[in-house]
Amino acid sequence: MRKSTTDEQSPAFQFYAGDWISDPSRLKMSLEEQGAYVLLHCHCWRGFKIILDYEIMARMCNCTLNKIKEIFPKIENEFEKEKGKDGKIYLICKKAEEERKEQKKNRQRRSIAGKMGAKKRWSEESLEEDETPSRKITKTKEK
Repeated sequence: MRKSTTDEQSPAFQFYAGDWISDPSRLKMSLEEQGAYVLLHCHCWRGFKIILDYEIMARMCNCTLNKIKEIFPKIENEFEKEKGKDGKIYLICKKAEEERKEQKKNRQRRSIAGKMGAKKRWSEESLEEDETPSRKITKTKEK
């Protein structure tokens, strides 16, 4: 179920206790529903999406088929449904995708900052301004 390696992301996601405790949708969930949601969220994080198949979802949540059929309709609104190329319906966790987008944005921002820092550090003007003894020795040897 994984996408190509170019779509790989962090193996972890941020979990803010304050957000979870105060989330209005979480407050409406029973303990069983919360557990199933967290497990399905984790499976969506690792595999990007999960197939809408109650037998598979029951195994993912370590519960019976009847229990997942009872629980899932109550947490279904936390997931988007997408029809795959194979004609099957897949679930995508909304919060997992929000986190994935945020992580991608942060990686891009850090990459740009790193490139700008490297450009400044290694540009010719920067080398001339550098007054460290090791740089002076290197410059002297090159002449």
